[in-house]
Amino acid sequence: MYGPYGRLSLIVISGILLDQLSKWAAFKYLAVSQVLELTSFFSLVLSRNKGGVFGLIQGANYLFILFSILALLLLVWVYEHSEKGRLSTDLALGCIFAGAVGNLVDRVVYDYVRDFIDLHAGLRHWPTFNLADVLICVGVGLIAWNSLVAGHKEIKNSRLQITSF
Repeated sequence: MYGPYGRLSLIVISGILLDQLSKWAAFKYLAVSQVLELTSFFSLVLSRNKGGVFGLIQGANYLFILFSILALLLLVWVYEHSEKGRLSTDLALGCIFAGAVGNLVDRVVYDYVRDFIDLHAGLRHWPTFNLADVLICVGVGLIAWNSLVAGHKEIKNSRLQITSF
């Protein structure tokens, strides 16, 4: 129906749009010092991350832009050498690609990544993050899950072959 790149493109474009719209809404409607408590463990709070994951290596924006571009090129290569058109492949790589582009757009346009999701337990807070980060984690999780399931099937099949002697 979509061709080998259609579903992937739809996932990537949808992910980028959702990420950018959620960041736009958070930064338009939340005040700079405002904390919007939604549940006892989930809040919205604005954060401008000029570093990498967990805010590490602050001020190296050009390094992260370069790393993001290299990661995107690697994702294109991986997709080209994968089973194109499989839902699991399209979903996993599409989520990672969308998340990487979403954060890359922020780095190029704003010189920082716009984060706003705050998970916490009592006074312990996870570093703020955004929907692009969620998409990347979901994509990596799907790849890990698919690898485990494929590995489990291979082990199961090898047991069947051994016991069939």
